[in-house]
Amino acid sequence: MNKTAHIIGSICRTLLGITFLFSGFVKAVDPLGTVYKIEDYLMAFGGWFTDLMPLAGTAAVILIAMEWTLGVCMLFNVRTSITSWLSLAFYLVMTPLTLWIALTNPVSDCGCFGDAIVLTNWQTFWKNVVLLILVIVLLGCKRFIPQLLSWWGELVVLLIALSASAAVMTYSYTHLPPMDFRPYKVGNHIPTLMEVPEGAPVDEYQITLIYEKDGVEQAFTLDNYPAEDSTWTFVRQESKLIEQGFVPPIHDFSIVTEDGDITDLILEDAGYTLLVISHKVEKAST
Repeated sequence: MNKTAHIIGSICRTLLGITFLFSGFVKAVDPLGTVYKIEDYLMAFGGWFTDLMPLAGTAAVILIAMEWTLGVCMLFNVRTSITSWLSLAFYLVMTPLTLWIALTNPVSDCGCFGDAIVLTNWQTFWKNVVLLILVIVLLGCKRFIPQLLSWWGELVVLLIALSASAAVMTYSYTHLPPMDFRPYKVGNHIPTLMEVPEGAPVDEYQITLIYEKDGVEQAFTLDNYPAEDSTWTFVRQESKLIEQGFVPPIHDFSIVTEDGDITDLILEDAGYTLLVISHKVEKAST
């Protein structure tokens, strides 16, 4: 029993460690992307959550450092009991949160693996369910997993993990990401990544037509709406996305000036185009 529990616990610990470390790493190489995703969540929640927007950067740093460090500690078996309970707390928060996101769809994807692996909201929820089960199993087996390092050894691993995450975040923030998973990374051909292949699936919507009669509104579909019945008055049309079609890697690129959209003009130019970008023109050096 002890040997079996040790093997099962070690497998759970390794899988959790790899997941945490990978999740933290792909966020660390694009910390601004993590900030933007947290801001998306806060805007989707609405209300007083929008007042927390200035804290998105701090939240991103804490999230990245926590995932990275938990992953390293799991892999090196550093304080398995503490890391297991912290992981349990993490997934007890994230699992119901991602369920709500999957049901209401306020954001297109969770951003849990950055741009490296884009999961749908339902895939994210089920991924968290599996990881939550692994954490629970690990908690049941942790007493059969012996510590590998001394107290000083564990402290060194912890400090190295925190330092490494801080170093990667700092470098990626001040320079280009050392590993760029974004569609706009250097070397990518924007027009090619904007193309939609012939025959690719398109978005499917459920169209609902709302009509009113005698002060009562009723919903109809395109197949049964009262087109020939003048006693009904059209009120509004509602559409709901039921299946998303193909979305090219770059789908939101545009260059717009006061004179209009010049995206195609720039992309189809056979020569070179230099775009000078300034956050605040009035503060730019002459």
